Amino acid sequence: MMSDAIARVLGRLLYIIYKTIAFQNYGIALILFTLIVKLILLPLTIKQIRSSQKISEMQPEIDRIQKRYKNDKEKLNQELAKLYQEKGVNPLSGCLPLFIQFPIIVALYYTIRKPLTYMLGWTKEFIGNIIIKIMEIQPQFFQGSQYSFINQFESVKSDPVAVANLFERNPYFEINVVDAINTIPELMGEGIEKISLNFLGIFNLGVKPTYDFNLIFQNPGLYLPALFMVLLAVATTFLSTKLSMKQMNQNSNSQVAQTNNTLLYFGPIMTLIIGFQAPVGLALYWTVSNLFQMAQQYFLDKYVYKKKEE
Repeated sequence: MMSDAIARVLGRLLYIIYKTIAFQNYGIALILFTLIVKLILLPLTIKQIRSSQKISEMQPEIDRIQKRYKNDKEKLNQELAKLYQEKGVNPLSGCLPLFIQFPIIVALYYTIRKPLTYMLGWTKEFIGNIIIKIMEIQPQFFQGSQYSFINQFESVKSDPVAVANLFERNPYFEINVVDAINTIPELMGEGIEKISLNFLGIFNLGVKPTYDFNLIFQNPGLYLPALFMVLLAVATTFLSTKLSMKQMNQNSNSQVAQTNNTLLYFGPIMTLIIGFQAPVGLALYWTVSNLFQMAQQYFLDKYVYKKKEE
C-alpha cells in the first residue's frame, strides 16, 4: 500500500529530526518536519503560482474563446488547448502540489497515529509483547468504552502478533502504549524507547480532538487544547487560501472570482472534518504549513507582484 510505504519514509525522517535537531521534542520535530516538507515542495509551489498568474493574465483571451465557441464544445476545447500551448502553460500544473501533498497528509495521519510502527519501526510482535506486559502490570491503560474487546485478550495473549492485531481495532492504541511506556518504569528494557508526545506542556499531539463537550468538561486539560489547535488549523487554512486568491481575483472575471470564493470555504470545511478524525499533531502540521504559505504569499505580494505592477 502506497500510504504505508510513504508513512514509513516520513516516520523515519520525523524520528531523525526528533533525535537530532529537535532535541527529542515531538512538537518541535513536527514543526521542523513541516518546514522541511514545504521547502522541498517550494519549487513546485513557485511553478504553481507562475502558472496561476499566467492563466489569470490570459483570462480575457479565454473569455473570448469561450464566448465565440460556446455552442461547439469540441472546437472550444481545441482552441483552449491551442492557446495554452502557445502561451506555454499547463492548466493542470497548478494542481500538482496539491496532488503531492495529499498522500503526504494521509501518510502523516498514519505516522502520528502509530509512532511505534512508523517512527521507531517496531514490529507487531514487539508491540504485542509490550501490550502483554502492560496488561500484566497496569491493564487500566486499555480500559474504557474504546476498548470494548478487552475481554478477548485472554484468548490470544499467548500470541503477541494476535494481541497487536486485536488492539489495532482501536486506531489510537499505540498512543496508549506510548503513554504506558512513559509512566510505567517496569516496561523499560532492551529495545524500548520513550517518546513524549507532549508539546509546550499543554498539547498531547497524539490525542484525537473532539467536539463532545461532555468529554471536554471531564478532561479540559487534554481535549480543550486539541480543540483549539483544530480551530487554529481551520482559521489559518481560510486566511492562507484568501491571501493566495487575492492576486488571482484581481485579474479574473466575475465567474472565476465566484469559483475562487467557493473554494475559499471548501478548504477550511475539509480541514475541520479531517481535523476531528486525526490526531491533533496533524492539525499542528496543517497550521505550520498554512503559516509558511501565508509568509510566502506576503513576500510575493510585497516584492514580486507589487514590483511587477510598478
